[in-house]
Amino acid sequence: MRLVNRPLAFILAAALIAGCVIVIAEVIGFAVHKSPLLVHWTSWYHWAHRTHWDAEVVQVWSAVLIVVGALLLILELKPPRTTRLPLRSGDDATDAAVTRRGLAGMLRGAATGVDGISSAKVKVRRRRARVTAASAARGRAAADTLTEPVIQALHGRLDNLDLRHPPRLKVRVVPRSR
Repeated sequence: MRLVNRPLAFILAAALIAGCVIVIAEVIGFAVHKSPLLVHWTSWYHWAHRTHWDAEVVQVWSAVLIVVGALLLILELKPPRTTRLPLRSGDDATDAAVTRRGLAGMLRGAATGVDGISSAKVKVRRRRARVTAASAARGRAAADTLTEPVIQALHGRLDNLDLRHPPRLKVRVVPRSR
């Protein structure tokens, strides 16, 4: 939701600033010239005097705004994505966690620390970590022999972290492409 909140907040702030500038200009223009400068607000003013609260246009726009507001409220009340994985602690007052990006970096380091692995791609989710390690050798047989050492290195790193709910590992070792 953070990816949506920030642009929406920027758009709302820019609209409010623009609206404030227009209102200030109209107030100054009305005080000096007695006429609208940027927005012909006098027609809106006269329409508002003629229209009653129970008019159909007012009811429709009220319903639209209520629906949009309820949708925004529901979206904001949705719990955020888990970006931190909690660690076990001996004390209840201690709150320690590792971010998914940090855990991905640690697992990448553990995988590339195995002899024969040249690079690794790691994707960490809330309950699963997917590791694709590239072996330095070209053959499939050489890559298959490296699978078990990579799995052991990754499990060792996860055990040292002592995560409260460690993610399930899905490990794939692929041979060098060229």
